[in-house]
Amino acid sequence: MAHPPIRNARHAPADGAALARSIHALPGVGMAAHVLQGRGLEILRMRMDQPALILVDQGTKTVRAERGSSARAEPGQAIVIDGQQTVDFTNAVPRGVDHYEARWLVFDTALLEDPYYRARAAQAERSGTTGASVRLVPQVAPALASAFGRAAQSLAPEEALPAPISRLRVLEVLHWLLEQHGVALRAPQAHADVSAKVRALITGRLDTEWTAGRIASELAVSEATLRRRLVAEGASLTQLLVDARMATALTLLQATAQPVSSIALSVGYESPSRFAVRFRQRFGFAPTAVRGHERGAA
Repeated sequence: MAHPPIRNARHAPADGAALARSIHALPGVGMAAHVLQGRGLEILRMRMDQPALILVDQGTKTVRAERGSSARAEPGQAIVIDGQQTVDFTNAVPRGVDHYEARWLVFDTALLEDPYYRARAAQAERSGTTGASVRLVPQVAPALASAFGRAAQSLAPEEALPAPISRLRVLEVLHWLLEQHGVALRAPQAHADVSAKVRALITGRLDTEWTAGRIASELAVSEATLRRRLVAEGASLTQLLVDARMATALTLLQATAQPVSSIALSVGYESPSRFAVRFRQRFGFAPTAVRGHERGAA
């Protein structure tokens, strides 16, 4: 799952299952998502700009980071992922299990600048307890699980909580991770990479008809400078746009029950068939496979 700015949504599965896919987001605080996936899939080269905590409820999840660290979580376990990195996900559905299911909490990097949290995290770093960029929580403590639930609920629009209260509840999860599990998350250093700036610009407006000229104008650089800097970073506008659109589409497939045609429109594709082709090119499987409609597919 990716973690772009997404409208709050809750959708009950068509089969009437008690558990519902959902996404709730609050700018400056974070995003909570309840993910259901109908079959095991490998999802490669997903950009994580913000840190996340993933609690696995059914199936297994393996995360491999470009920096070399990895973790595999079973039900009742969790994985913590630092921001500003690219990772590969494998969501597996063992024999006898109906589906893969996990709950995500994505932390806005603004939370990591909280003065008290920064001080506690720095203390943990000095004691050498922070660890790798992908970490397993082998047994989720009850206090962390309860805080996670309160934080996710606080982001739901029907709760109508003041933003400062939601912020405190999400921040509480960070503190439980640190105090009970020794996991500290650091605010990423400010990046001058133009590719990061492009991702931040386009992610919230994926249905916009982006051109090199428009992006350059919004970033206050010339089109030639924009292209030159992207080439120096080994990136291209086309690939950045495709990756952002496909990452959001994957999230919507996993965490909502929206029709594929609606998802295609929301990420900038008027033609569902063209969207499906691009999605398969990016991930190696069809959009419908995410919900388990192609169990026989490779």
